[in-house]
Amino acid sequence: MNPWRIALIVSLFLAPFLFLIGVGTYHLWTTGWSFIAWWPMAGSLTLGYGLVWYWTRKSKLQLLPSTAISEPPATWTDRDAEAWKVVEKKANAVKSITTAEVVDSQRYADIAVSLAKELSQIYNPGASDPFGHLTLPEIITCAELVARDLNEKVSKHIPGSHLLTVNQWKQTKQAVDWGKTALNVSWVARAVMNPVKTGVQYVASKASGSILDRVQENVMLWFQTAYIHQLGQYLIELNSGRLKVGANRYRELMKDREHPTATAMAGSLGVAVIGQVKAGKSSLVNALLGEQLAKTDVVPTTTGATKYQLRLPDETPVSIVDTAGYGVNGPTEAEVAAAVEAAKEAELILLVLHSRTAARKADVEMLAKLEAAFAKTPHLRFPPVIAVLTHVDVLSPAMEWSPPYNWETGTRTKEQQMREAITMTAETLQERTHTFVPVCAAQGKVWNVEDTLTELMAATLDDAHGTALLKLFHKEGRVGRAQKTLDQVLTGGRAALKILWESVKK
Repeated sequence: MNPWRIALIVSLFLAPFLFLIGVGTYHLWTTGWSFIAWWPMAGSLTLGYGLVWYWTRKSKLQLLPSTAISEPPATWTDRDAEAWKVVEKKANAVKSITTAEVVDSQRYADIAVSLAKELSQIYNPGASDPFGHLTLPEIITCAELVARDLNEKVSKHIPGSHLLTVNQWKQTKQAVDWGKTALNVSWVARAVMNPVKTGVQYVASKASGSILDRVQENVMLWFQTAYIHQLGQYLIELNSGRLKVGANRYRELMKDREHPTATAMAGSLGVAVIGQVKAGKSSLVNALLGEQLAKTDVVPTTTGATKYQLRLPDETPVSIVDTAGYGVNGPTEAEVAAAVEAAKEAELILLVLHSRTAARKADVEMLAKLEAAFAKTPHLRFPPVIAVLTHVDVLSPAMEWSPPYNWETGTRTKEQQMREAITMTAETLQERTHTFVPVCAAQGKVWNVEDTLTELMAATLDDAHGTALLKLFHKEGRVGRAQKTLDQVLTGGRAALKILWESVKK
């Protein structure tokens, strides 16, 4: 709705006055036509009032697009989402604002400090200084991003905002107040000459004035709310450590996120394959890679896992880590540590489950320990999990294998057995996974891997790419710290030597 709605409302308000100017106010008054001509103008004002009421009846911010974040960005953790609730609460607390407050620079500084203190209690509980743990470049980066984004929004959605100075804003308010006073005096004089006609015009004029006041307040409230939202968003990025890369690189990474080949630019995508011993992990990896298996680089790891490295057609590097299986009695500390290491380097987890194994306690325990490990690193997101039920070919009737199978709605016995296995598994895992898919990874009998599973992985990786981007922010924030410090020392040293040399020459 945005700018054209405001333009439409302003046009409707200006139409009556332009009409009066064109025809001649004096002529209408002396001929007695003003009363007749006033009705279509009053209708225009009424229509404008109706539109303002309609577009603002639910929220004071409906004339202009909301600046709130409808869905948390893919790079945000649960802690970041919690912090955003604080930002929204502060923005929603602004119910009214005056022109003087809009142009008060100290007010914006106070809001920034207040919001920074509130958010710091989420990221650094008990901290007295919300900026004490940050570097000066990070703080400057935050201020730069807030100013840039807010400027873009104001320039786009508030027509003429680039023409009015702060003093003109104040003068405009004063001029409006003086104009209202002068108009009230004229109403008294005109009422003496023609009370009926003047009464009708007075009511219509008051209605239009209240509409314009409401539009003005709406725009000012929008600006105030936009400022809090933009400030809060980048304070969250600041506290999460994602602004260590600097403003330019940050914008580059965020722009890449929406690009079709963003995954290639955001670093390698990783898939961690976990599950019990003999659940079919290695067979699943072989089925996933297919003809690619011979082209991949197999990298040994210190944890007993096997890492496969390959590239997608768009040159996106992908690593698939087949972790060591854990026993039915639950994973050991070493197995949990290996799974955690693989998960922290992954954007997606495939939890491989034998469809005929009813014992899921070990799997529940592994997922719980993974979640606990990620809870200790709130700057990282727990990757989405796809539960893959293997060995569906041995489900009853075991001797039957004639795919394709419609496991979601089919009526054949094996199809029903697949649904029952998924239902029981879902009840046991209790929503710890994103989705379930049955497959057969046995050599010569591969089914539902290349189509359904890979499609689900691709769809999930679109969301999971946010996790890769999140890790990239932290990686780039750490890389080069020593080199940057060395460069700064050398630069400062050269400057000091130059000053010393100039002093010696004198």
